[in-house]
Amino acid sequence: MNLEGVEISFNCPDCGFINTATVNDAINGSSIICVGCLKTIQLVDGDSNTKRAVYEVNQAFNDLGKAFKKHGH
Repeated sequence: MNLEGVEISFNCPDCGFINTATVNDAINGSSIICVGCLKTIQLVDGDSNTKRAVYEVNQAFNDLGKAFKKHGH
């Protein structure tokens, strides 16, 4: 499963406008331009929490797939 392309929503810290980015943008620390105020928002994956969560979810899906194959599903 590819979670990196999943869109996330967040509020601009300056104007509160709801913006979107991808999980991959968050992992890579991309800069996003706020649609509301046009200020640059620097995305930060503090302590690599997003990257770690994506890895753990992917591992869980891989383990689930192996379990299904093992039991003939």
